[in-house]
Amino acid sequence: MFKRSQLQDIRVTMGLQVVGDDHFDRSFRADNDEDNDAGGDEDEELKRSRNPMERRFRISPATLRNELENNDVYRTGELELIILDEFLHSLVEKEYVWKLAKEHIKSFVKEVTDKILIEYDGKLPSKIDKDILVNAIPTEENFLIRIGHKITSSDFLKLWKHYDVDHSGYLEHAELCKLMADFAEVTGEEADQEDLDDSLEDLLITFDVNRDDRLELEELSHLMSVEDNFMKTFCTRPYLTRKDFDTIFSHYDSDRNGTLEKEEVMALLNDILKFQETKNMNIPIPVLKEVYAEVMKVCDVDGNKTVDKNELAMLLTQL
Repeated sequence: MFKRSQLQDIRVTMGLQVVGDDHFDRSFRADNDEDNDAGGDEDEELKRSRNPMERRFRISPATLRNELENNDVYRTGELELIILDEFLHSLVEKEYVWKLAKEHIKSFVKEVTDKILIEYDGKLPSKIDKDILVNAIPTEENFLIRIGHKITSSDFLKLWKHYDVDHSGYLEHAELCKLMADFAEVTGEEADQEDLDDSLEDLLITFDVNRDDRLELEELSHLMSVEDNFMKTFCTRPYLTRKDFDTIFSHYDSDRNGTLEKEEVMALLNDILKFQETKNMNIPIPVLKEVYAEVMKVCDVDGNKTVDKNELAMLLTQL
């Protein structure tokens, strides 16, 4: 797993090239693993593992992440449509070393393409958004595969929500172990529970500043490579133009669904308060939730628990 020296700069692991994946041992993941007879004949199991008609393609987070990096998706946030077919073929070839029938690969490509088509109302654009692409590709579950080299503040709050399972406002032992396990998987490391416990101990020594055996938002931000405060430039301006509002909205609308949802609004508020109140230190989650609740009472005019562009304008003019 991760050595203490690596933990000092673990944020770089989000951008490391994946090494050490043993593709020769990889098999197709069954949709329902409990249906597999672990004590069955080994030769029959091997045959099934190589039969895409019985087992569905599952791309590992490490393979997907590496191919996204190789195709520059994390830097631009988009994949050119003209290389989509080549990209998907490459994924399968990197994941499964044995030669597969063309119809099986064709079926995989069609499955992914159909999912993308649904997101774009039946017409593929010239560039495909990273999040739509990742969501369309069947992968082994790992939240970190959705995160690029540089994490936006919105994605950072979404990441926090994902791992703070009990909503305590802190990442505690079991939650941190899950985070470390996902790190290991993304970077191609193999880790058993003992490895995870050792890594967690080193992580807390390095990042748990107040020594309470858990991480709060500010401490986690030093572990991740979070973007600089996007609102810093706008907070110094005497007024904001319509273009400024559009730019801010587009930046925090990380899933590009046309509204700012809870974690996206909280990310915006966190950035504003970091600049105004705390000398660029993240606001503790319990406090941030209280601020969010008060702001939404005023700005969520239609009561749908999201913020549209007009409501954002109202929010920013009152802060």
